[in-house]
Amino acid sequence: MLKLPKDLVADPRHDAVSDLLTKHAGLLWERGRNQVATLPMTEALAAELRGALAAGHACHGLELIADRLAGEQKGLDALARKTPESPQNARASRVLFLAGDGSPRFYRDCDALLSRYPQRLLACRIEITGEALGEELTGKAKLVRSVLVFDKKVAARALLALLPPD
Repeated sequence: MLKLPKDLVADPRHDAVSDLLTKHAGLLWERGRNQVATLPMTEALAAELRGALAAGHACHGLELIADRLAGEQKGLDALARKTPESPQNARASRVLFLAGDGSPRFYRDCDALLSRYPQRLLACRIEITGEALGEELTGKAKLVRSVLVFDKKVAARALLALLPPD
């Protein structure tokens, strides 16, 4: 069972998103450990990701993403030590969107992030090249193979944006 962001759980389209992510799930690379849905890019998702990057609710580049997740984990670990009786919420609040043309090494590194932060990280591979994703998100010729949405409300909206238009 997918642990989707809280804002998405409250949405009537929750089951449709959950079904979409589950139905299109597969391993990122041949020796991967985590299931990741592979879905088409939608206009709504492109708009959501552009807005998230512009507003500072997302970042791109795997090294920056890994650093951000590690920094957040340090804060969570410190909080857990300070208040051990307060349970950590096992619900995805970060969504990693990946271009569909990454190398096995790239996907192996992404799979490692998913294994390291399973409580709060969900990934989705988008059927788009890194060049096309960069163009779509920045309006320039720029290679972008990974985008992390780290605001939970924006993450919920981005997942809803994966649904095909009615």
